Amino acid sequence: MTQQAELFREIEKLPPQDFGQVIDFVGYLQHRAQNGNKPLNTTKGEAPKERVFGCSKGKYRMADDFDAPLEDFKDYM
Repeated sequence: MTQQAELFREIEKLPPQDFGQVIDFVGYLQHRAQNGNKPLNTTKGEAPKERVFGCSKGKYRMADDFDAPLEDFKDYM
């Protein structure tokens, strides 16, 4: 039996509500084959952007007493 025939036989066993997942997976495999195994960003349908070091600099502030012991734990220290 060829792989194609085996694939069709296995798909025929699936309930109809799972056909959409099979179609999505085939689309994923096609994308991966066309784009050299680059991952697919499933939320936007495009490859994820490369991360840039330091892109969040200045957006967050840490309290000056961040490392100070908490009042609730003074009994344990």
